[in-house]
Amino acid sequence: SSGINAEYGGDKRETKVQIKVDIIQADWISYRTKESLSKQLDKSGCLHIYDESSRSQNRNKTECFNKLYRLLLEHSFTPPEPTEEELAALKRQERARKKKWKEENKSKKYYRNRNNPFSL
Repeated sequence: SSGINAEYGGDKRETKVQIKVDIIQADWISYRTKESLSKQLDKSGCLHIYDESSRSQNRNKTECFNKLYRLLLEHSFTPPEPTEEELAALKRQERARKKKWKEENKSKKYYRNRNNPFSL
């Protein structure tokens, strides 16, 4: 026995909770979400969620379902498509970056050749 009250024969209840969800067979979960969760599944396609943070089994159950909910939300999020304005701004930034890089390399090449007559 272990724990705070173990020597007195106190609280020895098992409060650990495990939820096992068959993700592969769940038709309410999208294919994209299943693919995203695939690394966290066991060989049979199940997702295991554990919690023993509280001394109350009911709170641990609630926390397990909250973890499942957050996990599904996290893996089912799809970022919105960029607007035409955002795409245009990205193109302008890319052109400016390339132009700056070209100018920096031209000046480096000029000074390299100027200082060393034997450089290629």
